[in-house]
Amino acid sequence: MLTAGLVLALTVGVIAVFLPQSTPGQWLSTRLLFAQVLAFPGLAGAGLVLLGLGVLALGQRARARAQAGAVVVAVMFALLGTGLLFWPDGPPWAAGPSTATANAGREVRVTVFNSLDTLTAADVQHLIAVVNPDVLVLLEASPARVRTALVGTAFAQGVHEGDDAGFSRGRPAGVAPTAIAMHSRMGSHRPAVPTPMTFGTVALEPAGTLEGPLIVGVHTAPPLPRLMDSWRADLSRLQEMDRAAAEGPMIVAGDLNATLRHGPLAARTHLADTARQCPGSAEGTWPASAPPWVRAPIDHVLVTDDVQVLSCGTVQVGASDHLAYSVELRLP
Repeated sequence: MLTAGLVLALTVGVIAVFLPQSTPGQWLSTRLLFAQVLAFPGLAGAGLVLLGLGVLALGQRARARAQAGAVVVAVMFALLGTGLLFWPDGPPWAAGPSTATANAGREVRVTVFNSLDTLTAADVQHLIAVVNPDVLVLLEASPARVRTALVGTAFAQGVHEGDDAGFSRGRPAGVAPTAIAMHSRMGSHRPAVPTPMTFGTVALEPAGTLEGPLIVGVHTAPPLPRLMDSWRADLSRLQEMDRAAAEGPMIVAGDLNATLRHGPLAARTHLADTARQCPGSAEGTWPASAPPWVRAPIDHVLVTDDVQVLSCGTVQVGASDHLAYSVELRLP
């Protein structure tokens, strides 16, 4: 017979994999070890399937009653693994809000890139050549480096820095802040009050009579053991942003250091993940050197349901260990 401990473990696994939007699922996904495993759904899924096969093979050597138990355990491991492999961003019933499908407004291309403070002019030219962005959301991007890299481009006069604002506990040492660079064709934007994050937030709104969405660049803490509390607090702040998104068009782009299976990101009500709206599933973005199915999908562009998603994809850029993630949108 299955032991009570094993039944409990499998029940916890079912909640974490198939009910990430539930209150227990959100809690589990933000605990140490669970958070790290769920960050790599492809790798975790493959591991669980292989574990199930291993249990099945070992069970064949046992007595009849033990064999039956081994089959049950193997099937459960395989189901959990298959759930992660087929639905790396969460099951369909936890997909969150959808986006518009027939907008007639202007098209806007948004690219988010954690540059690890290595951004160069060559990196910028590569992004311009490949995706031609209107909005560049740059994480770990020191102001001086960003301005140098953008010299001579249509972004040069549209750099908005988060050097002295947008931090939940003051600027952390050793991590460059967040910046947003706006192409001149986007018109004039002014700083808005940001929702602070551990590694910085920049919020911009259209200036004067210009109409358009609120654009927010965010960088949360990673779920490292010493930063788990900060990471969970950042996810709670993202939940606040999701609630605030009910008021109007909004684009939230950044390195969230989380997948759509983590905490309140699994229970969004107003912000849709653009990668889920694309015809094909976008690749994960970190680490850039890993095979696509191994990478963690932690760089996101979230939009309100009045924005249409036309396309999305990833781009290898420079020396960073993140891929850039780019999305083409059509506004209301």
